[in-house]
Amino acid sequence: MVALRYYALAMLAACAYGARDEADVEPPTSIEQSTRGLRTNTGHIIFQSISDESPTSSAELSTLEPDSQIASPSPEPEQARQTEGECLAAGVEDWDRGLQTGGVFIILVLSFIGAMLPVMGKYVTWLRNARRVFVVGKFFGAGVILATSFVHMMGAAIETLGDSCLDGWLGGFDSWPALLAMLALLAMHLMEHTMGRRIARSTHRANTGSSTHSGHGTSTPCVNDLPLKETPSRLESHEPAHMHAVYGHMDEHRKRLSTYVLELGIALHSIIVGVTLAVTGGTAFKTLLAAISFHQFFEGMALGTRVAALTFHRRPFLICMLNASIFALTTPLGQVIGIAVRESFAPRAPSSLLAMGVLDAVSAGILLYSAVANLLVEEFSAFEFHQATRKMRIACFAAMYAGCAAMSVIGKWA
Repeated sequence: MVALRYYALAMLAACAYGARDEADVEPPTSIEQSTRGLRTNTGHIIFQSISDESPTSSAELSTLEPDSQIASPSPEPEQARQTEGECLAAGVEDWDRGLQTGGVFIILVLSFIGAMLPVMGKYVTWLRNARRVFVVGKFFGAGVILATSFVHMMGAAIETLGDSCLDGWLGGFDSWPALLAMLALLAMHLMEHTMGRRIARSTHRANTGSSTHSGHGTSTPCVNDLPLKETPSRLESHEPAHMHAVYGHMDEHRKRLSTYVLELGIALHSIIVGVTLAVTGGTAFKTLLAAISFHQFFEGMALGTRVAALTFHRRPFLICMLNASIFALTTPLGQVIGIAVRESFAPRAPSSLLAMGVLDAVSAGILLYSAVANLLVEEFSAFEFHQATRKMRIACFAAMYAGCAAMSVIGKWA
């Protein structure tokens, strides 16, 4: 439209110019000469008019452009409303109740089998001959726990807390997953240290209470928790056995505490996994179900090896089975919760993202501490490991790397 406007102005100027100088122009001798002269004069005048008007036209263009922009509606409010709708969207498409119900029982059975296999290897007679297999399985479980903390839990926390629906909720701080995991790790270390000292004091008092009194009921000064009247030979013969019993009892309580902490971290993550599986529909559900089945089986083996290594004085097999059952029920519990709230559950709502992201980050810190402090350092520093044959040590290292690799591959889908 602007070009047509300038063209009309140029034509008017050409007509005015021709009318003013009509008396000075010689009449054309032929039609062709007249036409050629008109084309020449008109073209020159048009070019000159456009050249003269170019500054004005640029100014006009600059003033017209904002008007055109104001006239067109801005897409930002509409895009914001669309994004908000996606974040608050609830419900699951192509959801199958039969497959979801079957998935609950599949996960339950595989989790229980994985957790009970190491326990059966300890308490069932005909499986005790495969002791080496279960020792290797213990190191495989250590690799599973290590990879779960990094690949599954930390990766899920970073993805969840980095979702675009949480823009403006986290104060522009992008390292919340790592910070929460570090705080959980430090909390586990402080708790284990505090509980360990209390257990040591109570065990120490229980084992040495009778040795601080003489036969007449009067107390005597003690050195190393033994009466001063003891001879050096008796000191040398009693103190090592006494300290061995105290430290052995402390070590057993510490292992039990670390195992329960590990089970807590796995349980928190398993509930989130169950909810995620229950609110997934279509073909993605089948893929996720297969991946989580392997995930829970390997995690069950890792936890089962820790539980089987504990010593219980009363009904040990029943207590181990109870621990395995608690682990096996966590993911199905999450699935049941997800099935119940599937119509109103909005997985990308800020509240949902914050809850799942925080739990995943905390679980990552708990499992990372358990994997490094209580599995890798403890198992590879044990006296039995260093006394094993070279082939056995190589097999343990290979099993740990295989556990890390298996859970890392599964992390592509779950």
